[in-house]
Amino acid sequence: MAIGREPRPDTNGLARLRPRDRRAALAFLRQTRAHNAYLLAQIGRGALSRDDLAGPLMGHWSDGALDGVAIFGSNLVLSSPCSPAARDGFATYARLKGFRVWVAVGEDALIAAFMEAYGRSRRDIVLERKGQRLYALRERPEDPGKVTGLRPADIREAEALMRLDRAMVHEELGFDPFQRDVEGYRRGWHGRIREERSWIVERGREIICKVDHSASSEDVVQLAGIYTVPGSRRQGVARRAIARMCHELLRRVPVVTLYVNADNTPAIRLYEALGFEHIGFVRSVWFAD
Repeated sequence: MAIGREPRPDTNGLARLRPRDRRAALAFLRQTRAHNAYLLAQIGRGALSRDDLAGPLMGHWSDGALDGVAIFGSNLVLSSPCSPAARDGFATYARLKGFRVWVAVGEDALIAAFMEAYGRSRRDIVLERKGQRLYALRERPEDPGKVTGLRPADIREAEALMRLDRAMVHEELGFDPFQRDVEGYRRGWHGRIREERSWIVERGREIICKVDHSASSEDVVQLAGIYTVPGSRRQGVARRAIARMCHELLRRVPVVTLYVNADNTPAIRLYEALGFEHIGFVRSVWFAD
């Protein structure tokens, strides 16, 4: 029996995924869980029954079997694997429904083909980041011991973390994509902090480093937003924090992932020294409006 076949034996084409599809969706996404961290996390949060969490979660079915999954929120994220029929179906759906996503993310070649099907001239593209390296860690790194100042962020630190995050994003992208919806961005940060998905290293009363869990489920945790303030760089702060976090995370999940620009040599050296393995490439397309 093909993965995802049982719940909808007579279904073909695009359909909104519902709670009854949970088993099929999880089985499909767990084929390559390290590539599907965001989608698995949204299902874990309840996205099969709540569009308000991250947008509608759609599946593409072929003879009753899932061959692609995508979510349409501020982030449009495509699954791996994703068949050509699913990819083109998602592109048509996004175009006809007029979704105003901020960024489309997925495997490099998949997003390149999706953008051709969607239509590159439909919206202004601010930045297209090709060939970002996807890394996965499955073996616990050596425990660095207690890391002084490492702890979950407090909700009272939300504004400070938002400033750091926007500085990081502007440094990486050259623009601030969150300016268009600051309140939505703030709500997202409050949720992340309440769920203990934002971690900091403080020195005295100053936050000198942050590491976020951009996606977290029982299958995989994806790290993102790794940022050390300029005055505290090259001191091993991020290395110790990530090593400690991954040592503990891999007690409860089978894999920790992250992705990084291919030209960010210092970060790549850090992650590979911790045992992260390069498993693929990611592309993200940031839209102007």
